[in-house]
Amino acid sequence: MNMEINMINVPDVPNIGAKMKSGGYRLVVITCTPVSEGYVVTYSFDKDYKLQHYRISVQDGVKIPSIGPSYGGAFVYENEIHDLYGFTFEGMTLDFKGTFIKTSIPYPFKKKEQTAPTVTVVNKEAKE
Repeated sequence: MNMEINMINVPDVPNIGAKMKSGGYRLVVITCTPVSEGYVVTYSFDKDYKLQHYRISVQDGVKIPSIGPSYGGAFVYENEIHDLYGFTFEGMTLDFKGTFIKTSIPYPFKKKEQTAPTVTVVNKEAKE
């Protein structure tokens, strides 16, 4: 089984949603995955048991256009990605404003900034 993932640009997301909808595809899932250079958001569609995947590469703070105008149910995935990773989707059909998934800390899957460990140097000779 071959799997093809089409890389697209962030501004192309709504056009791909509209194209897939008009082509008779159903939305299967939208996923977000941290990678070394940021995140990838993958949109998976199905028609007649044939999957089509479209992927964008994004950094923290990038606003992603919603595919809600084409797929009303996309609000579930978009709110989930917002609440777990912190991405904003512009034009969502239903925006829960960060209350869709209750977590003990905001954006639990968002990459944490790496800070250098604190090192305390103790001069043993000075204490003696």
